[in-house]
Amino acid sequence: MTTRSPRLGVSRLWMFVGIILIAMSVTKDSVAAEANAALVEKGKALVRELGCVSCHEIKDHSSDVRAEAPNLTYQGEIVRRDWLFDFLRKPHGIRPAIKARMPDFRLSDREALAITEYLGSLTDQEPNDLLLQARQNPPKFAQQEMEAAKKLTSKDFFDCFNCHVFGDQTPKGKPEEWAPDLSRVRNRINPDFFFKWFKTPDKFRPGTKMPAFLPDKDSGPDDILGGDESKQAAAMRDYLMSVGKAEKFAAYSQAKAKNPDVTLTEGRGLLKSLNCTGCHEMAVLPEGRLVGPNLTFQGSRVRKDWLVDFLRSPYTIKPEYGLMGSPTRMPTFKFTDEELKAVVEYITEVLVDKQADQNGPIDPASAKQGRKLFRDKTCDNCHRIGSSPAGIGPELTEAEKRLRPGWVISFIQKPEHYLTTRMPNLKVSPEEARALAAYVLGPKN
Repeated sequence: MTTRSPRLGVSRLWMFVGIILIAMSVTKDSVAAEANAALVEKGKALVRELGCVSCHEIKDHSSDVRAEAPNLTYQGEIVRRDWLFDFLRKPHGIRPAIKARMPDFRLSDREALAITEYLGSLTDQEPNDLLLQARQNPPKFAQQEMEAAKKLTSKDFFDCFNCHVFGDQTPKGKPEEWAPDLSRVRNRINPDFFFKWFKTPDKFRPGTKMPAFLPDKDSGPDDILGGDESKQAAAMRDYLMSVGKAEKFAAYSQAKAKNPDVTLTEGRGLLKSLNCTGCHEMAVLPEGRLVGPNLTFQGSRVRKDWLVDFLRSPYTIKPEYGLMGSPTRMPTFKFTDEELKAVVEYITEVLVDKQADQNGPIDPASAKQGRKLFRDKTCDNCHRIGSSPAGIGPELTEAEKRLRPGWVISFIQKPEHYLTTRMPNLKVSPEEARALAAYVLGPKN
C-alpha cells in the first residue's frame, strides 16, 4: 500500500496558494488597467467637449464646441445687461443639452463691464412686425392673457414643456436633450426679444431646435386672443416674465458708476484678446485663433503634480501675453475632482513624446557649465531667473516645479518641433543641452 508523503501534500498546497495569489494579482492589475483606461478615455472626451482646441493645437483632435456655444452676433438683443455682467463674473450652465461649458476668465469688474457694454451694443436693426404691434399693447398681466399663454405653451398647441425645463417640471427626454429652464428667463432675457425669437429663432441661434411658432400672421391659433399673433406673443412674453423668482443684479450699475470711462472699443479688444470667438461665432469679429501653447506633447512637458494645481488655479506663464493690453489667459473650468483626475491622466498618459521621455536623468554637477551657457547664449535676454531683468519668455526661477527634465533637454535642441515659438534653435550639442537643463531645473543660487 502506497502512502503519500505529507511534505509533498504541503508543497502542492503552497503551489495552489501561489497560483491563486498570482491569479488574484493579475486580476487586480487587469481591473486597475481597465479603470485607468476608462479614466483616460473620459479625459479625452473632456478635452474635446470643453473645446481645448479652440485655443490650443493638439494633434488629431477636434471639437464641436463652436457649433454648441451660442452665437453672440445679436447678444445685446437677447439678454439683459445686468444679468450678462453677473454671468461673466460667475459663469454657470444654462443649456443642459450641450456639453461645452462657459469657462471663468476671472474678469475684473472693469473687464466684465467693458465686455458687457460691447455685447450689449450688438443688436438686430431689422424691424419686427410682432414687436411693433405689441408695443402698442404694454404688458397687462390680465387673467385672460395668462390663460391664453398657458394654453399656447401647453402640449395642445406649442408644447413648450416637451423640451424646456420649467422649475421642478422636467421634460420626458434625456437630461442632455433638455432646453433651458423657462422659469428663469425673466432674469436673463430682454422682454422685447421674445417677439423676434418666436418669429425667427434660427436667426439668433443658428442650428437651434426651437421651431418658429409665429413666423407669419396666419400661424397663430385662431381661437386664442382672436388669432392676433402679436397679442399671443405678448401673452407668452408676459407669462414667462411673471413666473419664477425675480433676482436683482446690482453689481452692474455699481461697476458702471466706478468705471464711467469704459468704452466699446475696450470691450471689443477684450473679446479678441481672450479669444472668445474661438468658441462663439460673432459676425462683427474675426474667427478665433490659437493663442495657447501646443499641447500635443504636454504630458512630457510638465510635471503631473504641477498640472493638477495649474488646472485648478491657472495663472499666466508667458509675459508676452500681457504686453499688448489685457492678456490672453487660461480660464478656469471648475473641474470636479473626478474630471480633473481624468484630464490630467489623459494628458500625462497620451499627450507625450517618447523621445523626450527617454532622455533619462540629468547630472546636477553640470549645472555650473549650464549657467555659463545660459549667459553665453543670451538666454537671460528673454527668460527671468530670480530678480534679473528679462523679456517675453517664461520665467524659469522655479522651472523645476513645472517642467520635466527629458522635455527640457529635447526642447532646447529642437524648440520648433514642440511649439510655435520665438525660442531660437541654439545649435547646442546633446551634452550642452543637458548642462543647460541641469541649470534651469536646479538650484539657482
